[in-house]
Amino acid sequence: MSNACERLERFVDGELEPAEADAFREHLLSCEPCQAALSEAVQLELRAERLLADEEPRTQVLRLSQALPARRWGRARLVAMGTGLAALAACVLALVYTSIAPPRVPAEVWLAEAPTRSIEARVSDGRADGHRTYDVPRSGPGGAAENGSPSLEALATLERQRDFRGIAAAWLVRGEWKQAAEYLARAPAGPEVDNDLAVIALGQDRPDEALALLERSLRARPRHAQALWNQALAYRQLGLLLKAAGSFEQVVALGEPGWSGEASRAAAALREEVRRRKASWEALIQAGRAMVEHGTPLSPAQVSELPGLARLYLYDAVRASPSRERVLGLLPVARQLDDIDSGTHLQAYVQRTAGRDFTVRRPLAETYASLALGTLPPAELPGFLERLRRSPEQDLLLGALLFSPAPGTSLDEYRRLALATEDPWFALLADDKQAEAELSRGEALAAEARLLGALRRCGDTARLDYRCGRVQRLLSTVYDTLHRPQEAHQHALGALRRGLRSHDWPLELLLFEDLGQLSAHTDKLLLTHAYLEEFLARMEPAACDYQDFVHTLLAATHQSALDFDGARNEVDIAARCGRTPTLARAAVVADLARQRPRPEDEDTLRKALEAVRTASPSNPGESALATSVEGRFELERNRPLGQSLLRRAIAETERLPATDVNGRKARAYSYTSLLFDAGRHGEYDQALVLFSAELEMTPPGRCVLGVTVEDERTLVVIRDTAGKTHGAYDASRKQPFAGAGGLVPDGMVEALRACESVDVLARPPVQGRSGLLPSDVAWAYRVGPTTTRPSALPTRRLVVTDIELPEELRQVLPRIEAPFEPESPGDTTVLRGYAATPSRVLEAMANATEIAIHAHGMIDLGVSDASFLVLSKEDGGRFTLTARDLQETHLEGRPLVLLAACYSGRTTPSLHESFGLPIAFIHAGARWVLATTEKIPNSEAARFFEPVLARIRAGEPPARVLRDERLAWRKRQGNPWVEQVLLFQ
Repeated sequence: MSNACERLERFVDGELEPAEADAFREHLLSCEPCQAALSEAVQLELRAERLLADEEPRTQVLRLSQALPARRWGRARLVAMGTGLAALAACVLALVYTSIAPPRVPAEVWLAEAPTRSIEARVSDGRADGHRTYDVPRSGPGGAAENGSPSLEALATLERQRDFRGIAAAWLVRGEWKQAAEYLARAPAGPEVDNDLAVIALGQDRPDEALALLERSLRARPRHAQALWNQALAYRQLGLLLKAAGSFEQVVALGEPGWSGEASRAAAALREEVRRRKASWEALIQAGRAMVEHGTPLSPAQVSELPGLARLYLYDAVRASPSRERVLGLLPVARQLDDIDSGTHLQAYVQRTAGRDFTVRRPLAETYASLALGTLPPAELPGFLERLRRSPEQDLLLGALLFSPAPGTSLDEYRRLALATEDPWFALLADDKQAEAELSRGEALAAEARLLGALRRCGDTARLDYRCGRVQRLLSTVYDTLHRPQEAHQHALGALRRGLRSHDWPLELLLFEDLGQLSAHTDKLLLTHAYLEEFLARMEPAACDYQDFVHTLLAATHQSALDFDGARNEVDIAARCGRTPTLARAAVVADLARQRPRPEDEDTLRKALEAVRTASPSNPGESALATSVEGRFELERNRPLGQSLLRRAIAETERLPATDVNGRKARAYSYTSLLFDAGRHGEYDQALVLFSAELEMTPPGRCVLGVTVEDERTLVVIRDTAGKTHGAYDASRKQPFAGAGGLVPDGMVEALRACESVDVLARPPVQGRSGLLPSDVAWAYRVGPTTTRPSALPTRRLVVTDIELPEELRQVLPRIEAPFEPESPGDTTVLRGYAATPSRVLEAMANATEIAIHAHGMIDLGVSDASFLVLSKEDGGRFTLTARDLQETHLEGRPLVLLAACYSGRTTPSLHESFGLPIAFIHAGARWVLATTEKIPNSEAARFFEPVLARIRAGEPPARVLRDERLAWRKRQGNPWVEQVLLFQ
């Protein structure tokens, strides 16, 4: 027994000091002898109670926060022991009361008689859902400590009755999410449990997860009052105030006493907030124009509420001022804005401008006022810019350049002027404009680097939110262009937070639209609806262009969710405005041609194609995509014509650079249509030709598997050891694709089992998934053309090991120590410790013929959509090696690559391509890559991988080596992690 155990009696008697009692509670959670002693104490107390009472056993409310009556342990008192002991004590009491008639559980367990409620969300259990005013201490929610723990006797009774939802409700109303979750996990699934899990998600600031749970609850019970209420809270937490108001109004319609009135007030307040924000923005625009035209200063209230827009108009008002007096009249606005941003730039600018020679400046300022107010004829702008370039009034030139019809031609000039002001507002604006130009030229990576630097200068404060929000939104657009949806989503949310914080009405609108698109790109139907419906509601009455865009995007998202009726409905709504259909709408119509066709679809398609093909200037990538869409549509009506169009689209993409995203999509989508067309008609040899052609390789004569999925369709084709082709086509999938297991029919697996190794030609989203074939089959994902040609370079091995973990990760990641003794010191380079930085590793990889990286792999969607490697930190703070880092790398040594890192095989598929470390290494020049999709035990990695590498070095086929070593390992060790090790070639 430890010294701590000696404190049990004093603890029960309530004689410990508060700090000692807290320490003992922690000890009690892991000490079985003390737990047993506590159980005995409770039982003895109950027996004594019965004997002294001289009557039938009766129930007693026993709370951890309440003293025991004086009995055996001196005048013992059971003092508050904290929520961590609640489950143990409940179990003890459940045993004690087994022979007693079930007592009535008091309402106090659910705080039903409290004057107010301490959580805003609603719990499904009616005993915890009585209406009371929502009120919490200003210091924050009190939780169990504020409201007291539930009665142990009551918890024991509920446990004995297996009323797990009741126990969870007792913890939920106290804001104790962990305890509530434990009991909800034991309760039968259903709409009530989904609602209560959503309450936990809301309490933990996960509104998107809460929405998904509530949607499931409401599908089962559309009038579920608590779920509707909590749905409103989730929408509000996401900033979707009008959606939240709509959900509250559905609660009002249910007519519940108390709840209906509170919901009505909440809905009205939310709608008023949106109206006020929009009105404030519009009012400041009018006041700002008046300040530019007449010098009338903005009110302090306007500056305080909308500092970003106020600053924008102050710059123009100073530039437009024709006299020293007008300029100085703006000093109070400048002073207030400087106070908000903790700076002095604006006051200095006003004072500096007031000292200018207005006999020279006045005519230029008056022309600038016309330019800022939109009354200067466009033809006069070039001449005005030339006059400003010859004048000393460079601040006027800085402002006027942004009105240029071709601002990209003067970006260097603008940047020089912006940086000369030493005002962070203009430095951020210069970065924003240059990144915008880089993105338009297809230089997305340059734009990313520029914007990340700008965002670092912004920090996390509210300073310059107007400018920083726009920088972050553009960074989100860059990541969307690069098909990095998680990073795009993260920065869109960051930009939205800045917009909401600064009451930036236009930025909010733009970001609701952006977030709707990003949610659609990742097939999050519920969030797509939420963001886009909020966008349309705030645009009311929304123009037809917006209606068309939103409903077309929703149609595509419904299509991805295999909800074809929903997709058809959204297409029909988009068509009601009568605008020329977009290519995006035509693409959805082409997909619906095989599921929900309509006679009017051909007219929709023809109008969209004509608009693309007559656009000026023409876009070759978009033109190829249009041809692909037309081919997909015609394939359902006129097979030869559809095939011809699809092959033409592929041919058109061959003339396009690899950076043309529309071209890559056109090529992939065309192969998709041709493959499924061949499968549907039983032309499996032709399908294998297509699988191979897409990878620019010769079709293997034997031991090959081709597999592709899209929406409801699956196509699997093999050639066995005799070169005989077998195929399976299915169009009956009811749920979106979720995993590779079971895709290949058993008969085909058996036919492939006789192969020495199998080349797998898998297309996104199957490519890179584990479990496609059993572990006793030797197989590898083929990522590119067949090439067994080794490098002409001499053998050079690179080992990266003993990474010096960045300080910020040392608390969450253990140090990996993989001792390495090179067999041939002369041909092996070892980068370890502080030397193993991303830049050093990339440099050393260029000429290596074998690369082994022993490091942590991580999935952090704020860093990369796919997994990445954690290396040692270098100057500048970088410590990650991502798939993007390999895009500019050429591996001259055509190496075998071992990524002995957790999750290193994870890929992120889109409809037209997969993205991840193994694929990036192959495209950079590697011949083979070994990686894993899951965690690797640190102590076992080297013992498994070293024999694999040794056998491959000796010339054995990598797929067969991996299969043999995997089976041997399972037989020896039994640990299944090796099943997740994949080979890419």
